[in-house]
Amino acid sequence: MFRSWVDGGARTSADTGRNLLKAGPSVFATLSDRTASIVFVLLVLGCSLGTADVAGGLILALSPLLVVLVMLLVVTRAGYTRDGWARLGTGRLGLRHWPLAIVTTAGVSVLATVGVVAFGLARFAAPERPWLPDVLALCIAGPVLAFAEEIGWRGYLQPRLAFLGERAAMLVIGLVWIGWHLPYILFTPFYHNDGNRVLVLTLFGGSVIAFSFLFGYLRIISASVWPAVVAHFAHNATFAALTIPIVTEHPVAVNEYLSGDTGFLVLLGTAACAAAIGVSRARANRRPIPASARV
Repeated sequence: MFRSWVDGGARTSADTGRNLLKAGPSVFATLSDRTASIVFVLLVLGCSLGTADVAGGLILALSPLLVVLVMLLVVTRAGYTRDGWARLGTGRLGLRHWPLAIVTTAGVSVLATVGVVAFGLARFAAPERPWLPDVLALCIAGPVLAFAEEIGWRGYLQPRLAFLGERAAMLVIGLVWIGWHLPYILFTPFYHNDGNRVLVLTLFGGSVIAFSFLFGYLRIISASVWPAVVAHFAHNATFAALTIPIVTEHPVAVNEYLSGDTGFLVLLGTAACAAAIGVSRARANRRPIPASARV
């Protein structure tokens, strides 16, 4: 009898556990996209405020990915279903759009650097310090950090802001993206610490908005988060690598105001690329369907 009671209790406990797992999504998955996006934004900005100066910013860099996991596995429980993960846009590579992602980011950084050289503000020269370890570290850590950000901004948040419309969603993500960076810029010496603070923040904010539209369009036209990841990494890797063969007597003007991460030339080129993709997409949407293709 004792054995039957134990077996019965074990079966009851197992059944209860399975029922709770089944009930989890039905209870929490009713969270609307609007509410889920608000909770995500509050959590990710809270992480930014709390971790800007922790481990050199590493926790901050990973925080969008960590918050996505919390949203999927704890808050909404959508991560216990296949559809919950599929919505992140990781299921397809979107390879056809990778060249566009690279040209509109790495290409822009190269042109910006060529521009400051043409203006006489810098020159190309053989590197004076060992550069291979830096490049290797960039190639290893860069894709991971780009993915950690993009899975949050373009993977999780963008589809849940679709109710705002494409452009409004990309603008909101850009503003959140700026807010997420601000503690790292303002409270640590690691990022955009040189130059006039107002001018640097203005250029940074404009560039982030431009990147938000560019990466957002890549997410939409490819139905995949991977082109945005590639674009993010290509930008970060290119502007960082280009500091190796460049010598300048005007480092602030070159690296902060004109080229570098979010200089004016990068802002201008990124905005132009985003606008071109947006116009092309609008024209494609307005193009009439041929009579032969109509049902």
